[in-house]
Amino acid sequence: MEKQLLLAGVFLFISMLFSMIGMGGGILYVPILLFAGYSMKIAPGISLILIMSTSLAALFHFYKNKKVDWKLALVIDPPTDIMAFVGGYFSALVPENILQGLLAAILLLAGVLMIKKKSESGVYRQPTKPWYWHRHFDEVDYSVNLPLVLTATAAIGILAGMLGITGGIIKLPIMVLLCGVPMDIAVATSTVMVALTAGSGVIGHALHGNVDWHTGLTLALAAIIGGLIGSRISLNTDKSKLKRIFGFIILLIALQIIYKLTTQ
Repeated sequence: MEKQLLLAGVFLFISMLFSMIGMGGGILYVPILLFAGYSMKIAPGISLILIMSTSLAALFHFYKNKKVDWKLALVIDPPTDIMAFVGGYFSALVPENILQGLLAAILLLAGVLMIKKKSESGVYRQPTKPWYWHRHFDEVDYSVNLPLVLTATAAIGILAGMLGITGGIIKLPIMVLLCGVPMDIAVATSTVMVALTAGSGVIGHALHGNVDWHTGLTLALAAIIGGLIGSRISLNTDKSKLKRIFGFIILLIALQIIYKLTTQ
């Protein structure tokens, strides 16, 4: 009972933090569950329930404030979900340390760009190339390079499937840095995509009987509370500050992965 209460408190804080930046928190849920004594066979299923709970709770505030670009989510997310199955199938063929090293490199690059890159001022100039999808949402204009973004999200899906994550930690920088989506809209839209990916993952684990529903649903209550709090904070936080916060968080995660690789 004490372990459950401690985990609930920890996961409430994690879900609050990660829901602020459009992520589910799975990159921390699984290691913590393993440390708490759950097996690698069961921990991912519990983690995905928590991710889905966090994301759906956060989505309540984002939807209420009309910050979710549903069309963007429905266009760029399917390649991730489809290729996640491919990544999971071929995961045994690629050494884990190579996958983790690749993830760390991507996160380092994205983190630096999120911290240093400044928003362009002046009048928005719409790209004229035919493969750009021009969006006007929430009184903001931005353009999506469809071939580039769909290729990137498909690659993310493979990586996510191999590593057992939902890919939100990479999807959000893609929307902000490659598509020019404002941070608040990117966070809300990423939340939708993370929820869909996590839900798909839960079904996959459940089919193999690898979901501890009692633990998952019990801890999900804490994740839901954290998600509601975090999304409310996110809506009231300056976009540039939120962008830098996310950049620093993924830099810390990248450094943690590198440290783990170098000390094995």
